[in-house]
Amino acid sequence: MLARLLCLAVLAWAPFAAAQTITVGGLTLTHCIDQYDGYCGTLARPLDPSGRVPGSIGIGFEFYPHTGPDAPAGTIVAQEGGPGYSTTGSRDGYVRLFTPLRNRRDILLIDKRGTGRSGAIDCPRLQQARDPHLAAIRACSWQLGRTAWLYGSDLAADDVAAVLDALSTGPVDYYGDSYATFFGQVFATRHPDLLRTMVLDSAYPVLGGTPWFASEIENGPVSLERVCARSPACRDAVKAGGPSATARLQALLTSLRRTPVTGEAPGANGERRVVTADAAALFLVFATVGDTLVAYRDLDAAARAYLDAQDPLPLLRLVAEAEDGNAGGGPARAFSTGLATAVQCEDYRPLYDLRAPEAERRRQFAAAIRAKSAGDPGLYAPFTLGEVLAAPTDPEALDSCLVWPAPPAGVTPGQPVPPDAVFPKIPVLVLAGELDTVTSPREAARTTALFPEAWFVVVRNTGHETAVGDGGVFVPPYGGDIARCAGPIVLHFVESGGDPGDTSCVLRVRPVRTVPAFAARWRDVAPAAPRDGNAAAADALALASAAAETVGDAVARYAVTTSGTVAGLRGGHFTLGANGHGYTLHLAGLQWTEDLTVTGTVDWNQLDGRIEADVALSASGHLGALAIAWDDRATDAVARISGQVDGQHVEAERTAP
Repeated sequence: MLARLLCLAVLAWAPFAAAQTITVGGLTLTHCIDQYDGYCGTLARPLDPSGRVPGSIGIGFEFYPHTGPDAPAGTIVAQEGGPGYSTTGSRDGYVRLFTPLRNRRDILLIDKRGTGRSGAIDCPRLQQARDPHLAAIRACSWQLGRTAWLYGSDLAADDVAAVLDALSTGPVDYYGDSYATFFGQVFATRHPDLLRTMVLDSAYPVLGGTPWFASEIENGPVSLERVCARSPACRDAVKAGGPSATARLQALLTSLRRTPVTGEAPGANGERRVVTADAAALFLVFATVGDTLVAYRDLDAAARAYLDAQDPLPLLRLVAEAEDGNAGGGPARAFSTGLATAVQCEDYRPLYDLRAPEAERRRQFAAAIRAKSAGDPGLYAPFTLGEVLAAPTDPEALDSCLVWPAPPAGVTPGQPVPPDAVFPKIPVLVLAGELDTVTSPREAARTTALFPEAWFVVVRNTGHETAVGDGGVFVPPYGGDIARCAGPIVLHFVESGGDPGDTSCVLRVRPVRTVPAFAARWRDVAPAAPRDGNAAAADALALASAAAETVGDAVARYAVTTSGTVAGLRGGHFTLGANGHGYTLHLAGLQWTEDLTVTGTVDWNQLDGRIEADVALSASGHLGALAIAWDDRATDAVARISGQVDGQHVEAERTAP
């Protein structure tokens, strides 16, 4: 151990390039990540510890040594969720989040078996399917053969423990988000001695779960009302005599049941494609809204545009983005759909007996659907169970294991830990996003109750994964949440050894700012309010306001895109690139309305929350150049607009978009 500490201390202060190899514990690691001075290693593990299936699997990991001269105070182990995501693939979020503690702490990212560097499962038909189907799942099970039941959380937890032992880390500080909270609970019951503290971000319980996965409806409608009540645009519409947010949702659902609408809309990554908005697709929007919050921002105004102005495009875009966010495709090393299916079939409670033949499973599944429809028809209200089952990209995946092979002897599906599992008495921090529909706050509360010494913190106005900024591929410079609240709480909890400290910032996270109204033409946009020095007439102020909405719409898509290229709602596009303190958006003929194009740059300083845009606008008979700025973290943010339109000097303001 002393040799390890001395080696790392020398490395941290060496005046030359980083050493190509280091020895940590009993393993030799190779320098592999220049950006963060990281080292890679692999530990061979038996594929089947019982010996029934021969072979081994390499468990890959990345190790980021502490940077200070003193001995390390410990190791932080971060784990990615899914299941199916690669932990090392999210290194930007994790390493940046924990960099403030790196002077005294090492950071370790381990890819669970079947993901990333650890033999990522690649079942081609299933991996590339946008909407997984049983034939592709069956083909994957045939490809895996006898190994199909060797990728559960229990064996993966033992792999992680083996890596910690090989590196001689001692007890670690564990951070896990989404499925990694479930995995973390398995790890805690199997290897409690290897844990110093745990942070479970957006958690759901490993015991007492339901096979129906109804968290979307458990938290979605009430969150929609909260968002509306806290946003002036939506709240004022209700006060003026309009329906509540949930009443408008019901009206939209009724309309789509009667007459679905099909059309071309921009997706998440620059493409435009034909999608259908029907009741099932609207459920998918709800099932994914907690991931990005964009649908909370847009949905009420999109419903008004469709119901009142017969403009379906904003709604169709939400469907296209939801499909993209929940669809397959992409490299298995980044996200393995095969691994996701294997874990689901082994660890989650099924609606049918996986030991039974396939025909019997299908009968049991059909019977379960009939019984639930008759006995609990409001399970997914206002959606029906049939609409949920018909949702594109199958977000609930209730039937995915119908064709999976039967488990081997001694394996009980849906029971990754025994019912009487003992949860360790270590400091545990459970974080929940108030608006999360992927893993609801109620699920996080049930997770908290499993641990003897746990703190439960709900982060207001926040969705899935509260503390780490690893959504998509665009991570803030500091790695944490945009509000810079949950991330610092996690850092304090880890550094203190289990004290959450002052968590009052969770009450000050700014609300979701909803779209006042989608407009097909700029003249239909409410003009910005003139300020001292304004010489512009009403048309110029309406153009300025529409330009601000165009900028705000682009900023909102930061949470949606994974490619960095996004098509405008009605035309044009923008690209997204890092700039050191956040991101710059380059707008090219972007059209939020049909008759106004906006070109220019938007600088988003994610260190202080300031958004500043310099844009040129063009409409038939109108030209202008504007500077638009607001503090994105402010609860009642106001956008200041200055410049000129048609030679008229503009000094105005409006609610930030």
